[in-house]
Amino acid sequence: MNLNKYNFRSIFSSALGIIILSLGISINKGSVLGMDTYTGMNTTVADYFNMSLGNFQLILNVILLLSMFVFGRYLLGLGTVLNMVFVGYLVDFFLKMFDGTILSFDVEKSLWIRFLLLVIGTIILCLGASLYMTADLGVAPYDALAIMMSDHIEKLSFSVARIITDVVCVIVGLIFGTVLGSYPFGTIIGIGTVLTAFGTGPFIGFFNKTISAWIVGKGNKEAE
Repeated sequence: MNLNKYNFRSIFSSALGIIILSLGISINKGSVLGMDTYTGMNTTVADYFNMSLGNFQLILNVILLLSMFVFGRYLLGLGTVLNMVFVGYLVDFFLKMFDGTILSFDVEKSLWIRFLLLVIGTIILCLGASLYMTADLGVAPYDALAIMMSDHIEKLSFSVARIITDVVCVIVGLIFGTVLGSYPFGTIIGIGTVLTAFGTGPFIGFFNKTISAWIVGKGNKEAE
């Protein structure tokens, strides 16, 4: 672990990124057009077992964390802990705040409002992810899974490993959400899931250069 990375700006960026990321995820759920693969899966499974998202996601993250101690210690850091502990609970918090508003999953809204919420939520999610990633204080347990797979399985690239983990999340989410649960198809695993899985790169790259590098203190380095 490189302790030189740990300063006020990087820790602040990581913590702020986690909060903003959770806000974006919550707004995406309110769009009723789909969430990111991991949170979407956890949402459906948690609801099926009558658990809060925060509790279920923490349990799963702890299991993934144990695998990191065995296969990916180099990926561990403060950011790992912040992500695994707080994202699920922050999403629960924001969803409670949204209850009864147009941002709520259960409130009827027109299709164009849902698309607008999806776009806004995705942009906010990307800003949060950018801040968290630019701080470079460790990798979230789920994100680390694909990295560890590609590092320890010969000829398996990170891109393919990530597709595998995302597809598994989608399948599990559909089983517990639509087949066994009460979520209509496309509301938790839907177009928003595809958007966050494949379309967020340019937004994150933009925020990396314009906002996150400045907050973390890498602005001068980026400009060189």
